[in-house]
Amino acid sequence: MQTCLTLSRWLAMPCRWFAALCGALLLILAAVIIYDVIGRRFFATGSFKLQELEWHLHGAIAILGFGYAYLKDAHVRIDIFANKIGERRRVWLELFGILLFLVPFMGLLFWFGYDFAERAFLRGETSNGGVGLSHRWIIKSTIPLSAILTILGGLSVALRCVVTLARPDLQSTPFEAG
Repeated sequence: MQTCLTLSRWLAMPCRWFAALCGALLLILAAVIIYDVIGRRFFATGSFKLQELEWHLHGAIAILGFGYAYLKDAHVRIDIFANKIGERRRVWLELFGILLFLVPFMGLLFWFGYDFAERAFLRGETSNGGVGLSHRWIIKSTIPLSAILTILGGLSVALRCVVTLARPDLQSTPFEAG
């Protein structure tokens, strides 16, 4: 069981790294927004590129944090049945949900997202109208990357579910505290 926990920690590590990156991107996003607002309000400046950068940063922050949110059980969850069943069954439900839904769906998202980003790269896709940001493939590549991070986070939680079910004395919940 210690091996499962060690592997779980290794799988969760990239999710933590990207969560830290998202924290830094959040500060950059705040600076870009402040610069844009002050420039528009007081200096009559403004830029489509700045506005697109705000949207791109916001999108990257939102989707690159999915894996970390899953580790912390901080994602949106609709618990119709989970409140009515015991803790052990809830962990089984979590494990089956990861293996039957999360991993296959994120695998498909990676597959199609990779193609989506690759086509943007090969075509040299830029913003509509040519006034925004170039290199649209950069933001599109966050889609397959977020799918990989979510799979890693899900597999980390799945391993912790196994430990929680087999050895509740080692771990009482499959999610990280925090």
